[in-house]
Amino acid sequence: MRFLIAVFVTVTLWGQTSRDVRFRDWKAPGAIVKPGIACSELRSLTSIELSIVSASLMQATADAPEHCRVSILIAPEINVEVNLPAAWNGRLYMFGNGGWAGESFDAASRVATRARGLTYGFATAATDTGHSAAVEAGASFAKNRQKLLDFGFRSLHVTADVAKLLVRTYYGQSQSKAYYDGCSQGGRQGLILAQRFPADFDGILVGAPALDSVGTMMARAWWTQGITANPIPASKLSLLAQRVYEKCDAKDGLKDGLIDDPRRCDFHPAQDVPRCAEGSDKADCFTGDQIASLDRIYGDISSQGKRLFPGWPAGAEVAGPSGQSAWIGMALNGPNGPGTWRSYADNFLKYIAFPERNPEKSIESFDIDQDPQRASTLRNILDATDADLSAFQRRGGKIMMYFGWADPQLNARMGVEYYEKVVERMGGSTGDFFRLFMVPGMFHCRGGVGTDTFDAETPLVKWVESGAAPEQIAASRVVANKVVRTRPLCAYPQVARYKGTGSIDDAANFACVKP
Repeated sequence: MRFLIAVFVTVTLWGQTSRDVRFRDWKAPGAIVKPGIACSELRSLTSIELSIVSASLMQATADAPEHCRVSILIAPEINVEVNLPAAWNGRLYMFGNGGWAGESFDAASRVATRARGLTYGFATAATDTGHSAAVEAGASFAKNRQKLLDFGFRSLHVTADVAKLLVRTYYGQSQSKAYYDGCSQGGRQGLILAQRFPADFDGILVGAPALDSVGTMMARAWWTQGITANPIPASKLSLLAQRVYEKCDAKDGLKDGLIDDPRRCDFHPAQDVPRCAEGSDKADCFTGDQIASLDRIYGDISSQGKRLFPGWPAGAEVAGPSGQSAWIGMALNGPNGPGTWRSYADNFLKYIAFPERNPEKSIESFDIDQDPQRASTLRNILDATDADLSAFQRRGGKIMMYFGWADPQLNARMGVEYYEKVVERMGGSTGDFFRLFMVPGMFHCRGGVGTDTFDAETPLVKWVESGAAPEQIAASRVVANKVVRTRPLCAYPQVARYKGTGSIDDAANFACVKP
């Protein structure tokens, strides 16, 4: 049994998708499969490598149908949950993690994702990646190298294996197709599966992936170092956003409150924001030190004379539905403590990159020319940057990836540049199995000022099972439970262009074209 061998081999900050509308437009074809054995009989699968902690039949509720809920422990500490519906559509659906993972299976977002999968007839699977966030906060689990490996990649593969084992045992047959869905950390996990374990899934939905994990952390440390030395007042973010959108909004030919592609904007703080008079610091201008911090954020990062990471795309400075800039709590500290950039960089430096340092490695002592090279071996564990997806392609696998252009958490240019590397490596056939959809104005996985509500899962299933490659995805912006705008999300490099007549809030008046 492949799982019995694999478990011995030592080799998602937000929700899984933009809005929870997965499978909204899909109807499962074919016959419904019933279990062949009692739920409790799955406990007999316990072995030296695998412990079935419980297998309990859960009655139907208003949120989910009757199903068998199985709790599993894979050595040393990988917890897995598999849920098997009484009426199965023949498919497996695994969803990923956020942040540093370790989430409880009873967390509200995980319960909702599980329930939606079960409602549509999927067997579902999820893992905590080998640690509990309640016990080992942040990245503290990584002091244990096995847990770091489990977090990096191993837990994903063994979770898929054990889920398939339970499916075969419970229903008496294997799944017809297996799907994976994840955003943020979960997006990185999806690409890891395609790159390392190409036989595990037929369709992979990748949202805002932290794919260059090490580079992202080094960049966060560099940017935060600059912000700490030269703080950017939160009160000036509205002015910054105003100047960004004044320069960038209409670059695509339509002034609609969205930046179609920030790379075409060419925004430079030193040129494009008002500078305060020497010695003054007023609300309607930026000091030289503040401009220096902004230049550091928007500019590409170099280490030892070589480009390390792309600068931040303009657009996330804008206020979202909450009324405050997306940079609050991300680039800048929020009301509840350090911003995400600082928090994640601190954890990375302390527990993963330099745990042996005494005193602890800090952002303030971070060295952009030396530290990235010292941590380079971690790329083998954490990064999902391998552009050779030929094994996944040969199996007929499909990947759909999406990224919000206004993401304040993970750099959207990182996602675009990875896709372009895949195209360079795989050639003209890339679009036959891998497509990218950029979302103007969307924040991290969801939210923002763009059309962030869309069902990407249904197009993926249709692509896998009928060969219908998605040219565009129908998306909407919902405010106070009301749809206020619809737009097509176009397969990159195409973009949505206004046809010239009709409402700019109606997708029918837009077409996907090459820029």
